[in-house]
Amino acid sequence: MKKIGIMADSSSGLAYAPFDHHIKITKTTIHFGEETLIDGVDITADDFYLRLEKDPCVPKTSAPETREILNQIDILKNEGCTHILHFPISTNLSEYGKNLKNNIDSLLEDVTLDVIDTKAATLLQSYMAYFAEILIHKGYDIERVKEEVQKLRQQSNAYFVVDDLKYLIKNGRLSQMSGTVGILAKIKPILSLDKDGRITTKEKVRVHNKAIKRMYEIIKEETKDAKKVVYMVLHTNRLNDALDIEKMIKTELDNVSKTYVSTITPTVGAHIGSKILGMGYVIVDDYDFL
Repeated sequence: MKKIGIMADSSSGLAYAPFDHHIKITKTTIHFGEETLIDGVDITADDFYLRLEKDPCVPKTSAPETREILNQIDILKNEGCTHILHFPISTNLSEYGKNLKNNIDSLLEDVTLDVIDTKAATLLQSYMAYFAEILIHKGYDIERVKEEVQKLRQQSNAYFVVDDLKYLIKNGRLSQMSGTVGILAKIKPILSLDKDGRITTKEKVRVHNKAIKRMYEIIKEETKDAKKVVYMVLHTNRLNDALDIEKMIKTELDNVSKTYVSTITPTVGAHIGSKILGMGYVIVDDYDFL
């Protein structure tokens, strides 16, 4: 009988997940100049964002090493898993997941690896892996699980408001020219993680608080016809503000299935900076167990 294990990389933020899970995490490396730190091992999210606010060095990241991936696979094999579903960050945000299966397959014995292009990151990515784990516990076969997680992704969306554009510029997510113009104009863009897993600009707002309010309005508009919605609030070193948004969701919206609040893992924070607030949702009308 097949036993299916679940993996995801650090970008998912599963180390800080607001739900219980047994998903293995392949860990990403963060570089502050010559200093190398393993996300979730050598540095926590709280310490990372405090450092980010003081350290002029813009950190870089590197994907989990092959050795790290194989170590996590071996753990799942030792638990009796014959098949593994891996949920990496969107292949349009990182090369990590693109050739992973081809690079790893020849090194595997007695286990089959499937790599899911989540077209997601952070809490949305982790929720897809968590959803897969729920389906597996309910007895869904592996092909059905793969179909359902992709269906779930099409019923979801995520937005975030950036306070300082320099991280997106330095890490190549935003052009130098448009980023500089944005900084000079004091623009606070509402960025979207679109259905293809790319970061795009949804709207441009000049005042940060107005951008947060507008992000909430966008989420509210997109979910108004849904009966059951899982809402997510993400932050980088802004827990109280995130909790205020969660309270507003619970108070004002009548289709709330669950709410989750989570910090954004340092692996992603290195590319977007501190003082971020984000919101996401998953419409779960089709699932009576969520």
